[in-house]
Amino acid sequence: MPTKVTKPWVPVNWTGEASSSRGHSVGGGGLELEPAADRLSALPDVLLHHVMSFMKAWDAVRTCVLSRRWRDLWASAPCVDIRVGRYSEPPQDFSKFVYRLLLAREALAPINTLRLRSPTDYDEDFDNSDVKMWIRHAIRLNACAIQLTGHPNLSAELDSIDLVSHHLKILKLAYTLVLDSFTRQLSSRCPSLEELELKDCLVECREITSVSLKRLTMVKCTFAKNFFVNAPNLVFVQCIAPDTWVPVFKNFGVLVTGSVMLDDSLLSRDFKKYQYDDDEYPQTSDDDDDNNSTFAPAKYVPDSDDSDEILSDDSEFLDDFYDEHFDDIKDNYDYGSDINSDSETYEYSEIANDYGDNQFGTRDNELDHTRGSKDHGCSAKHIINDYKNFGGQNVLHCLSNARHLELLGHSGEVIMRRESLNCPTFSNLKTLALGEWCISTVADFDILLVLLQHSPSLEKLYLQLEMNRDIKKALVRGIEPKGGSFACKHLSMVKIRCTKDDSRVHMLAQLFRSNGLPLEKIYVRRSGSFYLRILKEERGIAIDELRRS
Repeated sequence: MPTKVTKPWVPVNWTGEASSSRGHSVGGGGLELEPAADRLSALPDVLLHHVMSFMKAWDAVRTCVLSRRWRDLWASAPCVDIRVGRYSEPPQDFSKFVYRLLLAREALAPINTLRLRSPTDYDEDFDNSDVKMWIRHAIRLNACAIQLTGHPNLSAELDSIDLVSHHLKILKLAYTLVLDSFTRQLSSRCPSLEELELKDCLVECREITSVSLKRLTMVKCTFAKNFFVNAPNLVFVQCIAPDTWVPVFKNFGVLVTGSVMLDDSLLSRDFKKYQYDDDEYPQTSDDDDDNNSTFAPAKYVPDSDDSDEILSDDSEFLDDFYDEHFDDIKDNYDYGSDINSDSETYEYSEIANDYGDNQFGTRDNELDHTRGSKDHGCSAKHIINDYKNFGGQNVLHCLSNARHLELLGHSGEVIMRRESLNCPTFSNLKTLALGEWCISTVADFDILLVLLQHSPSLEKLYLQLEMNRDIKKALVRGIEPKGGSFACKHLSMVKIRCTKDDSRVHMLAQLFRSNGLPLEKIYVRRSGSFYLRILKEERGIAIDELRRS
């Protein structure tokens, strides 16, 4: 349906005097009340401009009627946000408004940040040529940051834009088609570009090469085969859920923080996950901005050695990556509090006796173990002859200089497991977060041990254990965990996320204790009981079948 619009409104940079309010009589008498002090208007321009940066451009223009102080303030605002989203109503004759807005601004006022959205099939008032014209105008005014958002079913295109800027430092694209002609301009004509963010983009170029780039974020992008990134001065990289191909990294010699989250089901049809699984990776919204981003990491602080950045215990990435089925489940069948999530973190010693041998109960044969397995990776159930078809060659080697790493994937994930066979030494690594992929055959800790053996400076370790029906069944049958040794003399903390009935947390605790880490340094953050959730799920299925019969 067409986008809703408000009444016609175009900016006018007028110079007439506003009537001043001195006070007024009450009831016609002689008593006068002084107007309340306007403390907001007393703030300096830089703070008021910061307030305006959270407003759409048409709302910022409307502030001109507030008082004489605000009359021309909008005309020099360094941030111009002309995105039309689901929760904002643009002016009528939108393209006319934008052109007049840009012309009515102060001639010497730079546009520091431009945020805009490409048109949809329903937008008859402007098209891609207008979008490109507005971007060129911002570049001529020395824009430092540009954010362009397309649409899930209609990607924005920037192939013909002449992108030449010595001032552009930040470029954020969502739902955008990225071609070779565009990335070549970034490489050769944007020598100051430091941050590039791609979300839900179709990347059909061969490479991204930049000597100036310091931060690179790629979230839910579809990549062409053999795509690679060459950025010798990169300090932060994030690659979440790449589709079709995992980018190949080159020349990451000064990298400080890296985050890689892989899902085999996005790389090959052979690894399709359970059809009723929810989407693990929320779509980019038309209204996403710098202050509300699903995957936005904390700002990198280059002078801080303790910058865990994306690796804290409250990391949104861990939650978004794994919490698919059972978030906010309420106990409607008197299963007790064990079905609910536990947001608190405990010392391991506090929960060491919470798990019994019969934690899963005795109804194992009544549960259907063929549904809902989260074993997305191919290693356990599929045989693929050429893993190189998926990309990601030498990913661990390119990340080996980092101080903080996040390597997440489901059980059996192929790229990480392949690369761990030739594991480099992470000499600078202080903080490491790992997913279920580093534990094979339920309780085989060989890959985890290899990573620990090659991380001599490690101080903090985060582990995310996944529970699925296959793992549960193996635990019920009984398993003999494989131990091993490692030397992490500086390891001072291990935090493990798991379900309340995942007994592998005890095996891990014993592994760390046998290698010199006191149990007091091991912490556990638990989600709800997997077994009780399965009972609830299957009871719900049975009820639905009875209702349909």
